[in-house]
Amino acid sequence: MTTFLTIHLILGIWLAIVNFTPIMETSSLAINNVIVGVIIAVYNAYYLFARRGVEAKES
Repeated sequence: MTTFLTIHLILGIWLAIVNFTPIMETSSLAINNVIVGVIIAVYNAYYLFARRGVEAKES
C-alpha cells in the first residue's frame, strides 16, 4: 500500500473514531475536523500538482 493510501486510511479511521465516540469535546472536535481536512487537502494538492504521481494511469 502506498503512502498516499495509508495516510488517507489512517486519517479516515481517526475521523470515524473521533466523530462517533466521546473522545473529544464538541468544541475541539470541530477544530480537529478542520485541521485534518486541511492536511488531506494540502497532501492531495501536493500529490496531484507537485509530484504529478497518481496511481491511475492515463489511457
